[in-house]
Amino acid sequence: MKKTILVNILALTQNIYSQNKLLKSDKITTTDSVKIIGMYVKWDKNKTYEKFNFFITDKKVVDSLFESVEYGASSENEWEHNNFNIILTKANKQFHQVSISPALHNAHINGKSYKFDVSILEKLAKKYPLTYKWYEKEFKSEQEFNKFNSKILKQEKTLYVNKPTFLYEGSFELQFPKNDTFLHPKAIDGYLRPQIEKIVKGKEFSISYAANTFNLQNRDQYTMTINGPYTLFKDLKDKNSKKGDWVPAKFIAIIYEKE
Repeated sequence: MKKTILVNILALTQNIYSQNKLLKSDKITTTDSVKIIGMYVKWDKNKTYEKFNFFITDKKVVDSLFESVEYGASSENEWEHNNFNIILTKANKQFHQVSISPALHNAHINGKSYKFDVSILEKLAKKYPLTYKWYEKEFKSEQEFNKFNSKILKQEKTLYVNKPTFLYEGSFELQFPKNDTFLHPKAIDGYLRPQIEKIVKGKEFSISYAANTFNLQNRDQYTMTINGPYTLFKDLKDKNSKKGDWVPAKFIAIIYEKE
């Protein structure tokens, strides 16, 4: 009985301890081909935390960092705008990301902030320095992107690629008059949804209302945005609304490379 209790306590302790591992992720079972990339955020033109950049590919080092790098106690939930990211990739595909606010000594995990020793970044940057660049590339289709992606991921200089979202082919607007039937956006959604579902036949779509300048300045109407396949734009015939133009979706990938 005592042995069972001791085993349970040890298991619980180990579980709590393992929850403080900064880099561990349930998304992988092996660290083969895993790379750890530390990089300042791309929108920071001043490259505030470029000095912390690092790039690690050695499996032994990766395994060691998975076990040794931890975050501390819960802290005030504050973030820096120009923060620092630790990206984990497998076969050059991102599967995990942790944001760090170095000036606040915070690591951000699942929307919460925890104390973090920033000197770890300094040591890694000194031993495994990295300089990177990034660029955007637009694609006409998922097939075109996949062809490009399969080639670029094999290049030694490629760090990783942020894949475009291919959920919708494009969008268009429908303008409804505000009246007893279309009293609010929710009523319009309830009116449109059954019609759209018959047309798309299981394909993804969305109906949304944005409180943008036009809608706020024109309170006698509601302009709804519809995302979905082109067939929806072509086949939806609604006499109670004014249809806008079809806007093809932009499929933009972001490619990160070593300099």
